[in-house]
Amino acid sequence: MNKEHFWPKWLIKKTGTNQTWVRWEGEKVNPMNATLPLCMRCNSDFGEGLEVPVQRIFEDLESGRGISDFEAELMVRWLWKLEGIGWVFEFSQGRYNEKYSLRQRVLHPIDAIRGHLTLAIALCDEIDPEFSDSPMRIDSRCDHSAIFVSGVFAKLAVMVVLQLFEHLIPDRFSQYRLKPKADALSGAKLFYPQVGFKRCIEAVGVTWLVSKKLTILHDGFALGGIKSGRLSEGIKS
Repeated sequence: MNKEHFWPKWLIKKTGTNQTWVRWEGEKVNPMNATLPLCMRCNSDFGEGLEVPVQRIFEDLESGRGISDFEAELMVRWLWKLEGIGWVFEFSQGRYNEKYSLRQRVLHPIDAIRGHLTLAIALCDEIDPEFSDSPMRIDSRCDHSAIFVSGVFAKLAVMVVLQLFEHLIPDRFSQYRLKPKADALSGAKLFYPQVGFKRCIEAVGVTWLVSKKLTILHDGFALGGIKSGRLSEGIKS
């Protein structure tokens, strides 16, 4: 076992939160001290398979170069990883998913649910000058859904939503529906999110507000697919 930083080091540096603080376990801490126990293999594979390419994806999005369908999937799995390791830490005795471990869920290609997912992204024009850092937060708080994740990271407000609920995504977000299956064009740049917020504080407020409703809806949807006898195990669906 090893200690894994909940927030990736590259994101901590990017947001400047290593000079300020984040809220962790109800306390204000330096994000470099927000760690979780994780096997060394998973720690290494998460870094190579997700953190390295997603760091580049962030740069492409913020510079307006856009992302491909394959990169959209990586972004989804990266968000699932962030939310998932937090959930597993909080519910250490629960099963993450009826079909997969967290490792399988975030490192393997997305299964049949792929064609039912929408990735929504809104760019922020600038970081509020009154702050000495930029946002780094997850706004979704799902207990049962392993699909919905939302948050604001530097100049990107991002969420993964079931297409069933995509009509609730604010107009400020650009939306992309993942293809049911990867194909020969999956590597082509085709999603170019637009600036949806003038300042990051607007992105934080709007994302937090809509996430409250989307969390409830996604958890309710997940509960419909979990047998009542297993709810006490804390299974995500």
